[in-house]
Amino acid sequence: MSLPRISARVTLQAPALVSDRGESYTCEVASLSATGALLVGGPRFDLDRELFVELQVAEGEVVFLRAHVVRHQHFGEGRYGVGVAFQALTPEIEGQLTRVVTEAYKQLGARVLGQVRGELQRRGVTDIAAVADELQRIKEDQARAHLFAADLFTEGGSDAVAQIVSGTTGEARECVVWSLNLYLGLNREQRVIDRAREALSRFGTGAGTSPPSGGLSRLHHQIERRVAEMTGKEKALVFSTGYSANLGALSALPGPKDLVLLDREAHASMIDGVRLSGRKWIAFKHNDVADLESKLERYAPHHENVFVAVESAYSMSGDLAPLREIAALKDRHRFYLYVDEAHTFGFYGEQGRGYCHEQGVSDRVDFIMSTFSKATASMGGFVAAEERFCTLLQASATAYIFQACLTPPDAATILASLDEIREHPEHARSLHEHNAYMREALAREGFDLGTSSSPVIPVYVPDLEKLYRLCAQIYMEGVFTVPVVYPAVGPNEGRLRFIVNAHHTREQIDRTVATLARNARALELI
Repeated sequence: MSLPRISARVTLQAPALVSDRGESYTCEVASLSATGALLVGGPRFDLDRELFVELQVAEGEVVFLRAHVVRHQHFGEGRYGVGVAFQALTPEIEGQLTRVVTEAYKQLGARVLGQVRGELQRRGVTDIAAVADELQRIKEDQARAHLFAADLFTEGGSDAVAQIVSGTTGEARECVVWSLNLYLGLNREQRVIDRAREALSRFGTGAGTSPPSGGLSRLHHQIERRVAEMTGKEKALVFSTGYSANLGALSALPGPKDLVLLDREAHASMIDGVRLSGRKWIAFKHNDVADLESKLERYAPHHENVFVAVESAYSMSGDLAPLREIAALKDRHRFYLYVDEAHTFGFYGEQGRGYCHEQGVSDRVDFIMSTFSKATASMGGFVAAEERFCTLLQASATAYIFQACLTPPDAATILASLDEIREHPEHARSLHEHNAYMREALAREGFDLGTSSSPVIPVYVPDLEKLYRLCAQIYMEGVFTVPVVYPAVGPNEGRLRFIVNAHHTREQIDRTVATLARNARALELI
């Protein structure tokens, strides 16, 4: 099978001889794709000018190409580059270019930025400026090849379809977007937007300080009452982000003689919170109730308080937690149960009360946490519990004590979204219907979805090179998501995540699955 053409550009830095009307110029190919190149070091050729290019793609291997100038790029200090598009490519030449780009792409995709600093340290490179320079170089190369997701932004804000723009190249492309956690699409609901606008006029733009210093408004207190009622708890505390809610609670709750048992796939904010506490913690196998119980039997008797911390649905795998089985362990073992409902609050359970409610275990869960940035389309997070435990957090969680409160428009957005969730169940119904439809379509094509079932749909691609190529290629064809690789997941557990929301359409799902399947077959993944 012939290699599929890669449309993204890779940095090459290969020599080229460019001929223009009898004159020859030595240039360098700064970047290359199977359809064109960026030439630097030569004249600023006129747009639409036809050129002849001798490109050295490897030692002793030269490709002869016809091209025309399609754009200029200014590098500053009088330096220009010209973008050229290749013309009349023969199958043989196209195959040569594809092989060169594929090899460069493979090497570039294998550089995971999160690992580079450790690699440099092992080579003795520890100077912060040298490390930053190397990261910057790799980032720019990956951005040109559409491999650096943090380089991309939306032109008009988050939505099911958006213009995705590269901050490095300035290129824009309309895409169906699958990387957002806005499950119910309420950030585009006009009733929610109107409520946020009204709050802006009445309450102003910011809170100005933290809760103990008078930063809370009536809006914040209304959120706390609503959330406490929804989760079946006496009290709820509002934090400024979901990350700080986990960080604050899990760093403040454990004492010096305590133990925290944490699911191995728990969110980084949970792990960071436990680490910040300085208390002993142990990870148990993901969603493995037997492993959790064995650790309770072994370690719990030696600690004054034990906390078991899990997520209701896991953001990287889409798995739902066996909450009933975990809660049942309380019949045999003494521990406090902490559940992060970031990926279930608002669209599981009656009127969006969450997965703990749906599973009938809310009364056995001591701490229910969630974010407001997903189903409720805003910012912030909460921890709901008995009032005495909330008082403990108010007195000791530094992320609550020293962080400025949510802005009034954010708070109003949360309240409006909670009203939408209660009064318009069709939002959640649409989400779950889309999730089932897309899962069935992906499974029919032969994709590995693991054991997931929530609206987070992972498509597993353990081959890192093919994962990056697949992600970049579908982006070039108008489907945007991001690769998830080590250290966010295990070394051989790479995947693409498709996060479904209520505003996606069947046509967008069909188009996405067809695009993904076509490119996956070309890469021999299915």
